[in-house]
Amino acid sequence: MQITFILPGLSRFPVGGYKVVYQYANFFARLGHKVEIIHVENSSEEKVSFRRHLKDVAISAGVMGSKSIRWFTFHDGVHLSFVSKYNSSAVPDGDAVIATAWVTAHFVNDLPKSKGNKFYFIQHYEIQDGHKDLVDDTWRLSLKKIVIASWLKEQGNLLGVKTELVKNFVNHDEFYPTKPLTRSPAISMLVHSESWKGTQDGLRALEKVSAEKPDIPIYLFGVPERPQGLPFNFTYYQSASVDELRTKVYGHSSIYLFPSHTEGWGLTATEAMACGNALVSTSNGGVKDFGIDGENAKIVPIGDSQAMADAILFLLDNTDTLLAYQNESIQIAGNLTIQSSGTKFLNILKGGA
Repeated sequence: MQITFILPGLSRFPVGGYKVVYQYANFFARLGHKVEIIHVENSSEEKVSFRRHLKDVAISAGVMGSKSIRWFTFHDGVHLSFVSKYNSSAVPDGDAVIATAWVTAHFVNDLPKSKGNKFYFIQHYEIQDGHKDLVDDTWRLSLKKIVIASWLKEQGNLLGVKTELVKNFVNHDEFYPTKPLTRSPAISMLVHSESWKGTQDGLRALEKVSAEKPDIPIYLFGVPERPQGLPFNFTYYQSASVDELRTKVYGHSSIYLFPSHTEGWGLTATEAMACGNALVSTSNGGVKDFGIDGENAKIVPIGDSQAMADAILFLLDNTDTLLAYQNESIQIAGNLTIQSSGTKFLNILKGGA
């Protein structure tokens, strides 16, 4: 098959939604399919940023390629292209073409039939920045929808839209336990610049925990600069590599705090689970498919820093429960594989269900 993904622009730093698309592309290519990933740098803003202008110049000069994405390694069968505007001539004729965000959906919907059967890969209900009516409109397009989480399938039901569920996965070649689960207790959390990721709520919770148990190490990671005013026992890894995440963050922690207000899925949470972490999570939507309250997770209300702190302290004070949660996390994450998800995704592209 010739399979084409349409992505909105290029990210210089790891982004979960892009990483999932890239991993599917590699999986399809390893099976012998031809895969094209088209990054469209088009902007709907009246004023184009200087950075975007430089990207446009680089595209025109033909100097952008796979090396422009330094944080991911692509299979030889995956071809990357970068274009300045939505243009059907940039899309090869093929068997399947896939929109990957609401801003790409109308473009894919309007492509000629020669470009392939049309799909919409939905990784979140993308209304965090407004545009709810526009987002809902794309869900109702005549594209075949593939969603990554049960709550997104439920959202489709509310909109009267049929969807196919293909749950996300963990790369088990990258994320696995590196220390016994009886490791010294510690906590890890993602730091993110988007307010809906709940970073400030999480930091407040961790400060409460630290006030009660100042000897508990806390490992933070993210793309932004280290947040100011962190206590001495908060270690921060900026732009951590996969090896650092596996060995120094998830591998050293026993509890992963997942404080988001809303999540399509929660890749970092499932990565941490695969490395042997129990979860303390808000009821953010995405967690429903892998965080089970009372089995591997403590689920608390969104924005409730005190409830997060109390849940963490409960697990720290009840080591048998913590160990049981850690073991269950590994079991749940172990069932989330690229082989299972990729095979189902490919079957849908081929016309199956």
